[in-house]
Amino acid sequence: MEVEEIKRILLDQESFLNDKLRKERIITRHYNYSITYNNAYLITGPRRAGKSIFTVQLTKGKEILRVDFDDERLSGIKANELNKFLEAGYQIKKKIEVIILDEIQNVKGWELFVSRIREIYPVIVTGSNARLMSSEMATYLTGRHMDFLVFPFSFKEYLRYKDVKVEETTRGIARLKEELRNYLQQGGFPETFKFDKNEYLRNLYSDIITRDVIIRCKTRKDVKGLADFLLENIGKEVSTRRVGNAFNLSHQSVENYFYCLSNAYLFLFVKRFTGKSLERYTLPRKVYVIDTGLFNTYKRLQMGKMIENLVFLELYKRYGQEVYYYSNGNAEVDFIIKDKFAIQVTYDEGGIDDREYKGLVRFSERFKDYKLIIITWDREGKEIRNGKEITLIPLWKFLVKERFAGEMIGKES
Repeated sequence: MEVEEIKRILLDQESFLNDKLRKERIITRHYNYSITYNNAYLITGPRRAGKSIFTVQLTKGKEILRVDFDDERLSGIKANELNKFLEAGYQIKKKIEVIILDEIQNVKGWELFVSRIREIYPVIVTGSNARLMSSEMATYLTGRHMDFLVFPFSFKEYLRYKDVKVEETTRGIARLKEELRNYLQQGGFPETFKFDKNEYLRNLYSDIITRDVIIRCKTRKDVKGLADFLLENIGKEVSTRRVGNAFNLSHQSVENYFYCLSNAYLFLFVKRFTGKSLERYTLPRKVYVIDTGLFNTYKRLQMGKMIENLVFLELYKRYGQEVYYYSNGNAEVDFIIKDKFAIQVTYDEGGIDDREYKGLVRFSERFKDYKLIIITWDREGKEIRNGKEITLIPLWKFLVKERFAGEMIGKES
């Protein structure tokens, strides 16, 4: 591709983004950060979660050279042509302070180009594939780089987008719970605010499977059936043996599918918590979807499962891979935050089921020094069961607070 053609494409892309920014309602995302020095900044997350708009937040006030490699006109670009984009940028820009490369993972061998130019400029790389943050990537980008994971809107961001203030009055809490029901149904993908949400989410689900799973992982097309199966089993244990039997697949094929689906940020898998760390890699995992709107579009799940999925997503944002679940036959706990919390989740219409308390008590008898928590729809307070203190927290409060009460150290959401 010639430099003149690249210049025309870059100007088209810049014009399109500027038009979009004029029409969009932009809110500050959960990271409070700005680009200050030459380095590689890796931004990943599910397709259409708002990564490109997030880069606008990171680079506010700076002169940008941006290239979107998701443009079909750039589908055949090779790594040895990437320097032409820099040359084109010099010709159309008076000054370049930051370079943004959207979805550059579409270009095989891009890593060496980024590794070279980050010595001259801050370079932001965005992509909808977890490989950008893998240890494998660290071998290419030797030295320090910064990673950001951008999810669909959290409930706090959803409220900010809709100009709803958090007010802990009777009327304010009623409004928050009303918005929370809407959020559980709609999810947090930003463009659901502009289009028919059901049609948009169905198309997005199909797009992620086709472009981020089947094409990139070179998997067979029956991955769609497997993804549908996982949607129907949100919050349940799934084993490679069970899935393999259902789809006539080998253990390794199922593992590959799970890897591709999680790499595309469509599903996230949670390991079982045990006293032996090696066992966590062989036991069944629980599965959750990246946004409650996606499974709600295909299958109307019970409120309890939607809430459980939402709590998991918030915990994952705060604690990452430190989120587990617990099950040993006579006790189950929805989520364990290693060395911190044991958490049950319930939609408590008609009262909290006694098994929620029993699971926490039995867990605490084996594993000491964990704070015991039940996240409820609207009950709040403390309960004492078998001498164990259990804290009840309403879902809305859990979602709008950045930490549990009394927590001194933790990753902000």
